[in-house]
Amino acid sequence: MTDQLQDALASSARRITPSPAPVTEIVRSGRALRTRRRRVRTGVAACALAGALALSWSLKDLAGTPEPPPPAAAATVPGQLSQIVGSGVLDGTTWSVTLTYYPTTPPDFVPGEKSTGSLVCLQTTLNNQPTSPYGDCAGVKGLTAPNPSGMYGQHMLPDGASIFIAQPAADVATATMNFTNTAPTTATTATIPGTAFTAYAIPIPAASHMHTLDEYDTQHHTVGHQNF
Repeated sequence: MTDQLQDALASSARRITPSPAPVTEIVRSGRALRTRRRRVRTGVAACALAGALALSWSLKDLAGTPEPPPPAAAATVPGQLSQIVGSGVLDGTTWSVTLTYYPTTPPDFVPGEKSTGSLVCLQTTLNNQPTSPYGDCAGVKGLTAPNPSGMYGQHMLPDGASIFIAQPAADVATATMNFTNTAPTTATTATIPGTAFTAYAIPIPAASHMHTLDEYDTQHHTVGHQNF
């Protein structure tokens, strides 16, 4: 390199004033980068938390609200006798009614009234689950005691249908339920073999409106009538 070129470069360098380093911009850029990283980390954590909560809620929805346990099964008493009174399917619900004679009061029986000694119980079952361990019970005195007549009632189904149950007088052989908006339904009484205890059951659809109940003996003579 010649002396003239060196002198020219040196002269140019002295005339150029170097600009200050962009410290402020560097600091600002660093802060912005850290902020973005924090936002990303926060967003990821929030998504993870939302996902965990959603999973928890989904599991709760799958589990559902626990249903109450069905009534405990009735205790077995030596010498008890049973008879199916009626059964079928009503508005999609399987139902049955059983009449049972207990020669002694079961140890876990909790009476609605102070019944002691022998019992006759009319139990309704819906979808293979009893509505109560023993159903509707009355105290009796021996196998040939008079039927605890006058026990009438209904067990309601969730959709408005019901099962009409009765322990009628001893001479009742059949019963006919008359409706205001549909054909009548007739049921035959069932008797526990070797006893005087009888009962019948009539399924009533939700859309049916009860009007009257007529009970007949074996000769089809009217022995009972009720208005609803």
